[in-house]
Amino acid sequence: MKATYLSKRVAILTLTGLVSVGMVMPAMAAQQTIEERLERLERMANNPAMIQLSRRLAEQHREIQTLYGEVDRLKYQLKQVEETQAEQYQEEDKRLSELEAAQKQSAEAPLVAVTPVVPVVTPQPEQPVTESVDESKPSTKSDDKAIEVEPATATEKKAYDAAFTLMKQSKYQAAIDDFAKFLKTYPNSQLASNSGYWQGEAEAVLGNEKKALAAFKNVYETYPSTHKAADAMLRAADILASLGEIDQAKALYEKCIKAYDHLPAAKKAQSRLKDLSGASN
Repeated sequence: MKATYLSKRVAILTLTGLVSVGMVMPAMAAQQTIEERLERLERMANNPAMIQLSRRLAEQHREIQTLYGEVDRLKYQLKQVEETQAEQYQEEDKRLSELEAAQKQSAEAPLVAVTPVVPVVTPQPEQPVTESVDESKPSTKSDDKAIEVEPATATEKKAYDAAFTLMKQSKYQAAIDDFAKFLKTYPNSQLASNSGYWQGEAEAVLGNEKKALAAFKNVYETYPSTHKAADAMLRAADILASLGEIDQAKALYEKCIKAYDHLPAAKKAQSRLKDLSGASN
């Protein structure tokens, strides 16, 4: 009986020891695993390749932040440009409306007149530019090209207004086409010089300086007795000056001053000639 009792005690102690060992081993294994992971991470952190990669990531992060700042700056600049363009468009529309209103007022009186506009070769007190225009012509070719205009009809006014509406809407190429069509269809109309002038302005806006010069030249050579001839000559001189053709620009300014001394365009030409002469000295 005693032997049996001792055997049982030994068995119990052995089992208890095994259980204790079984509980301690996983904890040690887990602790060892954590330590190994930490060591592995430390080795990775000390790896030159990892350090270089970390630096690159930091640099890329800074670059991204810089790009974000640049994008914000560009957005702000774009907003400023859009606001400036909107103001310019409003000013342009206002200027065109004022010019058109003034031109219509000057055109209303001839529309109700019984007789047509006086020919260029006949001096009149109300149009003292006639003789000076003839004297300022460089050759008889321009005189031969000049034509006599007639009061605009309702059909002509409608066609002109349609083209000018396109101009005010900044549809410059469409306006150019309509003004050119008007000149071809109604070359003797009182509004023909206006059409040619605004055709030149539209070409200038699009950056077509040579076409603009041709349009303005056609106005002051073909319709020299009209107010738009003075404006066209002034604008042609402006374009020549912007292109660096200083001598030609000065000559045209002087011609405008001599031929249309009673019109606002001549005063502007005198001021610009003065500035141009001062800049060239």
